[in-house]
Amino acid sequence: MHYILLFALLLTPFFPQNNDEAAIRSFIMEELKYYPEAHLRDIYKNYFQDAYGPGHIMPDTSIAGAYLDEELKNAVWKDTLLWQGLGINKDYYRINLLLVKNGSLPRSVMLEGLRESVPLARKPDIESWKKEWDRVLKVMEEMDLQFPDMLSDKEIIKQLLDSGDVVMHHSKHYRETYHPHYRIVHKSVFERWGKKYLSQ
Repeated sequence: MHYILLFALLLTPFFPQNNDEAAIRSFIMEELKYYPEAHLRDIYKNYFQDAYGPGHIMPDTSIAGAYLDEELKNAVWKDTLLWQGLGINKDYYRINLLLVKNGSLPRSVMLEGLRESVPLARKPDIESWKKEWDRVLKVMEEMDLQFPDMLSDKEIIKQLLDSGDVVMHHSKHYRETYHPHYRIVHKSVFERWGKKYLSQ
């Protein structure tokens, strides 16, 4: 779908970039490598999750546990990527719940990892976050990437940020195509789990 991505990748060595721009390009290309049918709001969600962590889905451990149990009952499991570093900083990682479902990662360990990860997010203020996202949009424009519903997604994200909110959900197409089931943990948790739980 994103054929321009290959062209952008081939041209990258010929155009000087600052570190931020190079990191943003790498982040976008990695997301589209794994999820080529992602929409703009899905790119935003990846970037947002690395900055704000899992706090928006975990008001307390009992609710998080109940939500996890309900999701584990889901029989549709198309996404087989077991973990993925997020954003340009890789401060947080998505952990596929398939690891919990198949017993590789104990449920209690996942919930404890979530609890530990919540307060570690850097959580930029809204004005700083708008500037960060604007830089991502600028790089996308330079790469000439086009996503389905891009203009409407761009406007929805702008309205969201103007209202002072930052949380965005996956696009319907992304959910129906990839059926994502994951939780987000801080890199310190991910690294500590290491070979004990994530060696598959």
